[in-house]
Amino acid sequence: MTSTLQAAFIERFREPNTQYLPPAQIGDVFGFQVQELAERAHVHCSIPSTRPQAARLQKYLQEMVTVVGVATEMSGDLGRAAFLMRKEPLRTFGYRTAADLIQEGRADALMVYLDSLAGGAAG
Repeated sequence: MTSTLQAAFIERFREPNTQYLPPAQIGDVFGFQVQELAERAHVHCSIPSTRPQAARLQKYLQEMVTVVGVATEMSGDLGRAAFLMRKEPLRTFGYRTAADLIQEGRADALMVYLDSLAGGAAG
């Protein structure tokens, strides 16, 4: 996904008139409760409600949306891409899901892997 397409995809999720991604909306896409998003982002459970612009939370949400953008481009469907990110174990990563890898801070490695799949180099 080119950076222009990626930026346009991410913009679809941005909270109007703000500079952040809304935790509740991202949670809805992936089927996560807001408290689960907080846990996965390694922030206190009140942060998504009280400080949705918190840097650590926003970094996690940005990575989730970036990866789902690439996965959507590959699968052709946002709902399917989000489902696969949560449920499909990736053999290359010891059968961890994409959502697990992002939670573990391995979004960069995941993006390299997805880029190789999109390019036909792996799979």
